[in-house]
Amino acid sequence: MKNYYEILNITKDATQEEIRSGYKKMLRKYPPEKEQERYKEIREAYDTLKDEKSRKNYDAYFHHEKDIKSLEDKYTEYMEAKNYNDAEKVLKKILIISPEIAHIKDKLGEVYLLKKEYDKSIKIYEKLIKEYPDNVDYLIKLGKNYSEKEENSKAIKYYIEAYNLDNSNLIAVNEIVYLFIDDKKINEAINFLNKDIEKDNKLDFEDFFALSKLLECYIIKNDMSNLKRTLEDIKKIAPEDEESKEFISWKLGKLAANLYDMQIYEHAKEILEICLKLTPNIEVVQELYRGANLFVEATKLIKDETIEYLAKFPVINYFFNKELKENIKEQAIQTLDEYIRHPKGREILKNEIDRIKMKYPLLYKETSIYNFYNEILKVINQASYTRTIYQETSGKGACYIATAVYGSYDSDEVLVLRRFRDEILKPTKVGRKMVAFYYKYSPYLSKKLKLNSIPSNIIKFILNRFIKFLNRYILK
Repeated sequence: MKNYYEILNITKDATQEEIRSGYKKMLRKYPPEKEQERYKEIREAYDTLKDEKSRKNYDAYFHHEKDIKSLEDKYTEYMEAKNYNDAEKVLKKILIISPEIAHIKDKLGEVYLLKKEYDKSIKIYEKLIKEYPDNVDYLIKLGKNYSEKEENSKAIKYYIEAYNLDNSNLIAVNEIVYLFIDDKKINEAINFLNKDIEKDNKLDFEDFFALSKLLECYIIKNDMSNLKRTLEDIKKIAPEDEESKEFISWKLGKLAANLYDMQIYEHAKEILEICLKLTPNIEVVQELYRGANLFVEATKLIKDETIEYLAKFPVINYFFNKELKENIKEQAIQTLDEYIRHPKGREILKNEIDRIKMKYPLLYKETSIYNFYNEILKVINQASYTRTIYQETSGKGACYIATAVYGSYDSDEVLVLRRFRDEILKPTKVGRKMVAFYYKYSPYLSKKLKLNSIPSNIIKFILNRFIKFLNRYILK
């Protein structure tokens, strides 16, 4: 059997005040969020020794220590192997030797709980509570049984009884809150936590656990104003010692990581900012904050109606590539290509990219996004340069039909066709005859074509295929 005096680091003749003091010291050293099993031992030791009756029962156990020790060793062995049936048999043998040992009855109740024989476990704890009405641990285990049976109202009743006996019991606080949440009673959970925080009329480090639970409640409610207020309260109570700072940062970081995985980036960012102030040099927190911040900025950009949607595509592709359907990606690339082929489209894209660079620098500087925008700008600049050079050096002859179809003498499509005329057709005899034939009939035909009419669109479709062929294979 474990030595509860050693667990609390106190002597066997310790006073009740010394027992409480030892418990608080161990609790701070081994908080339940980090050392769950150790905390369970500490809590069990405290609940046993603070109650005079259970302490007397515990001390009496050592009179039978020789007879019981070998059986307890077997019990431990069976429990480690998760052999609950044999563990149950051993505990029953011990109770035959000494029927009144409360902690053995407690262990039997735990075994029944693990075996999901909840009614048997409930009977044991109901009897123990009658004998030890102030034992918080027994009340919590009774509440746990009802919780597992999904009888939440009964579970809450016993957890609240435990809390009223010892309002520092974090397990009771935790279970009450989660049962309220499970019953969709989020406001009751918030009210309970606020009362717990205000119970001693002061805000200090002892309130951190309740404050961290409040954060979870406000996240569920999507209540940003109260979330921020609670974060400010946490800032106020952060102790100066590094160990406490690291603990708070670890606890908040764990919550932020869960939010990040749930894609709740704005709340994650708010919480991680506190973590960075407490522990600025932890790389995993830095990386998590950077990622959350990028997602928050990306969401702002996507919702920004003042920026052309097409210019947002490199950002959308970077963050949501896996969610984007292939046809949407292809359509976006095709639209980008169409913009780049037209002077007005290039101008719009360039202006929008400049605006993103100024308004969302964090996103713009992200390597993959920056490279995407840089490639677009390179193509835009090259196309603009080629167009300028060609306009300065090409002949004045008009492409009548192409101009009528595309609506502009200077459109990129018309420039490609003019290049084909000047660089491919004119240097050859056959080509010159084709050009002469074209200029003989095209002025008349072009007058019959109206922009975006059915004939114009048919001709445009054919020319687009031809221009694509020229760009790919002829005019490289």
